[in-house]
Amino acid sequence: MVEHHQMLMIKSMAKPPYQRFLLIKDDFYDDPDKVYRAAQRAEYYEPEGYTGFRSTAVYHEPGARAKLERLLDIKITRWDTDPIQENGVFYQAFAKGRKTEVPGVHADTPFNDITVVIYLTPGLPFDRGTSLWMHRSTGLCDAPKAGDARKLKMKLADLWAMFEKDSRDRSKWVEIDRAGYRANRMVAYPSGAMHSATNHHGGTIHDVRLYQTFRIGVDWEGSKFRARR
Repeated sequence: MVEHHQMLMIKSMAKPPYQRFLLIKDDFYDDPDKVYRAAQRAEYYEPEGYTGFRSTAVYHEPGARAKLERLLDIKITRWDTDPIQENGVFYQAFAKGRKTEVPGVHADTPFNDITVVIYLTPGLPFDRGTSLWMHRSTGLCDAPKAGDARKLKMKLADLWAMFEKDSRDRSKWVEIDRAGYRANRMVAYPSGAMHSATNHHGGTIHDVRLYQTFRIGVDWEGSKFRARR
C-alpha cells in the first residue's frame, strides 16, 4: 500500500467477501495511558520500500484478541505476532519535522483482512482520524481487481499504477466516510477499502499522532459484514 505498505500488484482477485463498513467503538483500553506510554517508549523504524514509522515489536494487552472478536462480532482466524505482519504495532504519523509524512490513500494487504486502528495521543483535533475514499475517475472504493480493470478497459497493472500516482493527490479522491479522532477510540474497516489518515499531527514524540494497528484474518461467514449473496 502507499501509506504503510506498498500497493500490491496482483493478477486477479475475487469479489470481496465483505460489505464495506466503518465501525467505531470508544474507550477500547481500560488503561489507555499505559498503552500510550508504551507507544512513546517503543523503538521505531521505516522499512525499506515502505512508508510509515512503525514499532519494531508488537504490543498485545491481555485479552485484546477476545475483545476484538466481541466488538467486531467476528471470529479471528489469524493473529500474527511477527511485527512485520503489523498486528499490534504502533505507528508515528508526523505532520512536521524530518519525519513528516503526507497521508496517502491506500489499501492494506491481505485485502480480505480487517484493519483495526486505536488512536493513542490525547487531545488531538477531530480531523486527525481516518477517512475512506472513492477514486474520482474510476468510481472504485476498494482495492482494484481484474474485473474492475476489464470494465475500465485497462490493464490491472496500469490501474494500480494510476492509484499509486494519485494516492497523495486529494483532488483525485472523494471522501465517502470519516471516523473522527478521539484518544482510545477503535476504528475498524475491511483492509481492502481505500483509506488513509485524514491528517497527521505534530513534530515530536509528545504531540505526534500515535496509533496502534491490528491486522487480523477473519472468518466472514456468519458475520453481519459478509457480502450479500
